[in-house]
Amino acid sequence: MEKRNGRIKPLITGRKRSNPHRAVIFILLCAAVLAGIFSGCGKSGKEKTEITILYSEDFSHFKELVETTWPDIHLRYERTPYFSEQLRRLEKGVGPDLVICTQPSEEIKKYLLDIGDTQASTAYNGTIMKQLQIDGNTYLLPLPGQYSGYIVNETLFEQAGLQLPSSNEELFDALNTLRDQGLGTGEDGGNFSIFGNFNSELGLYFTGYMVPDFLGTVDGVNWLGDLRRKEATFTGSWEQAFDLADRLAKAGLLDAAAIAKQRNSIRYQERMADGKLAVVFGNSSLYWQCREQNQSDAQAGNVPEYSYRMLPLLSDQGNEPWLLLSPSAYIGINAAADTATQDACKRILELLSTPEGQEAVVADLQMGVSYLRDFLPKESLLPEGIESYAQSGYVYNVQFPDRIVEYLGSQARKMLAGEATVKDVLSAVDDYYYKGSEEVDYSLSVVGAVEQDLLMHDYNVRLSETEIGNLVADSVAVASGAPIAVVNGGGIRGSLYQGEVYGEDLAAVCPFDNKVVVLEMKGQTLWDMLENSLSTVTDDLPGGRFLQVSGLSYTFDSSRPVGERLLEVALPDGSSLGRDETCQVAVNDYMAGIQGYDEGNGDGYTMLNCYDELTPGGAVSLVLETELTYRDALAVYFEQHKDDPVSIGLEGRITDLAQSRQEAREVAYEKRH
Repeated sequence: MEKRNGRIKPLITGRKRSNPHRAVIFILLCAAVLAGIFSGCGKSGKEKTEITILYSEDFSHFKELVETTWPDIHLRYERTPYFSEQLRRLEKGVGPDLVICTQPSEEIKKYLLDIGDTQASTAYNGTIMKQLQIDGNTYLLPLPGQYSGYIVNETLFEQAGLQLPSSNEELFDALNTLRDQGLGTGEDGGNFSIFGNFNSELGLYFTGYMVPDFLGTVDGVNWLGDLRRKEATFTGSWEQAFDLADRLAKAGLLDAAAIAKQRNSIRYQERMADGKLAVVFGNSSLYWQCREQNQSDAQAGNVPEYSYRMLPLLSDQGNEPWLLLSPSAYIGINAAADTATQDACKRILELLSTPEGQEAVVADLQMGVSYLRDFLPKESLLPEGIESYAQSGYVYNVQFPDRIVEYLGSQARKMLAGEATVKDVLSAVDDYYYKGSEEVDYSLSVVGAVEQDLLMHDYNVRLSETEIGNLVADSVAVASGAPIAVVNGGGIRGSLYQGEVYGEDLAAVCPFDNKVVVLEMKGQTLWDMLENSLSTVTDDLPGGRFLQVSGLSYTFDSSRPVGERLLEVALPDGSSLGRDETCQVAVNDYMAGIQGYDEGNGDGYTMLNCYDELTPGGAVSLVLETELTYRDALAVYFEQHKDDPVSIGLEGRITDLAQSRQEAREVAYEKRH
């Protein structure tokens, strides 16, 4: 004791000459202090075990419960909207201790601890736990989930004198009637949509559509069992899954291009809240978001107050409707964690698997559907309209192997874009399930994230500086190592949308296989190259030769004659590019003549020719052939920026004086009027 605190002995010795009662009291107090010190060495005095968790929501209620129940555990959570971040960190060996994923898969299994020997693994509904088993082992527990169905603006139906639909045919007719009366429609003319920011969400809709008339029947149950044994196929059984969406798209009630990611995403919550969308397929979380935003906007006097209901999935054949139910996510333990950390994680999962734990997580996630056996929440978070279905048992848990639902969603986008037939979609899903595909796995993998929409629309990449153009040009510069990079606008064919970016998104943005090469040239050749890029800037159909740039900026005037439009070229430090200055520039081999220049090939960039023997060589020398496409360069860029979402803005790299004058005139006109 003297060694731990040298002040104790002198204090006690000094008190022996005082009142004996006071001495006794003081000694007792000291004993109590010492007892506290030494008892603390056994418990709270120990360094706490820190458990990390990564999720999109705030776990404050559950964190408080954990740390109150287990004072030796500190639960540290980091908020991220990107589930892919879990996998990224796990792959690098720095993953969180408690791992959360949106879908069980073979990919995630290799990073997780088998928790089949814990009490937590037996606390949940047997059906869902059986679905979660991989090779007979249990790696994950289900977090509270939510229902999915049709979210309906009930007020609009009442205004139109319509009953809520009880079949798909009635839904189709009602949407037509609403549109004819100008109710629930937005600028795109549509009044129905599918919440599908992610492939898994879109796939969930087409899965749910099959429940009332197939998956919820004896035939469907048998088919699903055969599928799990790889004795059945989607082809020949699932053709009708796309019937309603196809009819709605052809009638102009569904904006298929937006869902196919060919243009801006639908603002589901905002449009439902202000009455510009009548029906959206979505989950109970979206239902409450729509309601809350409408109430807030109505109180501000911006919109009328609307009433909303959720409807189940409807039948084409007179069968009972069904709801969809799925966990919000799944949670497991990082197998790479040390023994003490794993033991602490097991205690946390056991606490999660109690009524108190479920109440805390339900409060955090605002989702009221728990998979814990016989759990009754204190407060129901069921959307209005689905109570009877939830109680009667007409609820379907999505039961498909691995990433089938996600891949179905990705292929459905192609069908909505007009790039694939229903037969193509189902055949592709069958091939992936039976044969597997590294290409598909890459397409479904998350390669990064962007902080805001980077849009390709109205030929903007062929007319002016754009965020998506800056990203591709910067990626080519990074991947090639060249100080300057140019990208032909015609090589950019799609947008990237806020949030996670998949491998297939890179292919959609840059579908061509031309390779990046680095050329050395004089400033005059670079000037000629840029002048050529401006030759097809027109109000009609601008040409794809227009160049997005990195490592330089340029000013032009599109109102001037072709060949005289380029006015200035500047380097990043603001200095003008000298005509005799030597520079290295990354371009693609298409511009450099790999396919020749006949019939419009090469977009007229003959000054860059270093491949086509039938055309005089350009004043350039070939420095490097990278074998990288634009999409490969994007993948490299996202890999180098994997820790944070990519943010790309407009920087004044390209200025069209004619456009600037037009914008100034428009501003002046608006001020006058």
